[in-house]
Amino acid sequence: MSFNTSKTDEAVAFAESRLAATVVRGPVSMPTCDARANHCRLPGSDLWFCSYGFPVTLSFGEGTYMRLQIPWTGSGQTSTAGQDVALAPTMACVSSADAKIDFHQGFQQFAWRVPVAMLTRKLAALTGEAIDGPLNFTAALDLQTPNGRALREILSNLANAANNLPGPAGRLVLAELEQALTTSLLVTGTHNYRPILDGPVRGIAPWQVRRAEDFIEAHADDPLTVEDIVTATGASARSVFRAFAEHRGYSPMEFLKRTRLKRARLMAESGLPALTVTEIALSCGYGDLSRFSKDFLAAFGETPSTVLRRHRSVY
Repeated sequence: MSFNTSKTDEAVAFAESRLAATVVRGPVSMPTCDARANHCRLPGSDLWFCSYGFPVTLSFGEGTYMRLQIPWTGSGQTSTAGQDVALAPTMACVSSADAKIDFHQGFQQFAWRVPVAMLTRKLAALTGEAIDGPLNFTAALDLQTPNGRALREILSNLANAANNLPGPAGRLVLAELEQALTTSLLVTGTHNYRPILDGPVRGIAPWQVRRAEDFIEAHADDPLTVEDIVTATGASARSVFRAFAEHRGYSPMEFLKRTRLKRARLMAESGLPALTVTEIALSCGYGDLSRFSKDFLAAFGETPSTVLRRHRSVY
């Protein structure tokens, strides 16, 4: 689908009707423009190219998709979840459906709308673990890193394929590139599941590792010690630690910390009005509140109080 108009009122009407946007700030004294939009329906998502030809601010309500904005020329800004991202060809943005976007004069962008469920399925496949909590991205995404440049290149190839490869063969290529873009976003963007995604794959391992992990997950809220974990396996401490190092790349105590932090994140995201950071820390086996906050920040890029406050506001 393609859209072209030289009338600003038609461009505004298009944004409101086809993109479900609300115009917060429209063109001033600009009856004519050069507005263009192209839409490609992919197997599981939607790719848009938008160029309004005039300054405009659009607001989008809550939905079930993530939006990846990759600026092509010019500059703009996206405000979402308390974060402001200055958009440029070197800086993309990942936002939920709830966002306000400023299109400056001459700004052109690709916007990929991908269902959260699709990202979650891909994340589960990549990590081998069930994803049982919300997927939260940091809005800013640097396109100057090696992963960022690769992501931009995949999107460029996807756009070229959409324009030049018709028919069944073209649809197969689009499906493969869509999957590649999904994976690229997950490994490039910063989100709350990156510690799992960046860590070793949890697959086949000796019985000592599996038994220790089962014990840790069942008693993660308790004040566990190395001796407790070793006793539960029935093996020597040296055997347990060597098996973890070889097959996981970290120690049993690191696995305990990761398990506790995942539970703490889920508790904070519940947004329960009476819940406090101290209660979360104690419930997840942390006796030191300062250590808990530092570990949480290192794992997820934000403090537990920030997560709790954000989710409490919509409780």
